[in-house]
Amino acid sequence: MSLLNFIKSLVSEKEGIKEYREKLTLFLSDSILSEDEQKELESISEKFNLTPDDIGKLQKTAVLGVYQDVVSDKRITEEEKQSLEVLLDHFELKATDIDFDQKSFNKFYSLALIEKGILPEIKEGNHDLNIIFKNGEVLHFGAVSVLRKLKRVTTRINYGGFTGSIKIMKGVRYRVGSIGVGTESKEILAPEDSGAFYITNQRVGYLGNRKQFSVPFNKVHSFEIRPEGMFIFKEGKEAPFILTLDDYDVPSAMISFIINNEE
Repeated sequence: MSLLNFIKSLVSEKEGIKEYREKLTLFLSDSILSEDEQKELESISEKFNLTPDDIGKLQKTAVLGVYQDVVSDKRITEEEKQSLEVLLDHFELKATDIDFDQKSFNKFYSLALIEKGILPEIKEGNHDLNIIFKNGEVLHFGAVSVLRKLKRVTTRINYGGFTGSIKIMKGVRYRVGSIGVGTESKEILAPEDSGAFYITNQRVGYLGNRKQFSVPFNKVHSFEIRPEGMFIFKEGKEAPFILTLDDYDVPSAMISFIINNEE
């Protein structure tokens, strides 16, 4: 092959890759690849003699773009979930090929369901919470948490004024001045126990190594998310239950939905 023909083949290959990428991106803009679109892509591949490696890289990048677009609003609908599954299966890709994060997926999928008025359910056998469920009670959420308590602690502090010394004789000095000891009290949020926080259709609760509680939704006086964690105030109880979790978005959405839709 002459140098000129070799250069022409390289240019043609680059044009083919560009055309395939642009068409694939366009076709996947709706997260669906029709039969006609698939045939057109195959035609481009044959025309420019694209290799399986070329096509694989382009498909992986395109599906990654679809996934990033889907999660950009931090919500994943059932339709989007199914479309992603179809694309992964069609291109024989793994979830890891598109930087898939199971934790984020679960969160965004749950939030989308809640916004549609559907609360995810954790079926019996898919959790190890050792609690006795009441008639008609369904588990919606469970997560590792730390139960905390506001605690007042006192610390010792030293203070003093001007001090000095006066020479009386050789090797002997007299120290003058003032020095004292005092205390200072402050309130801290101390860990009290570690365990699991859960939400059912009837109550919120905590099950730990040493502590546990459950509060029916009709007894929840108020519920707040603060920088220190989740604060649950129960009717008739002055001090709130304070819990820290890895993430508060899903449990907050669930609790708000259940409380606002109580009869």
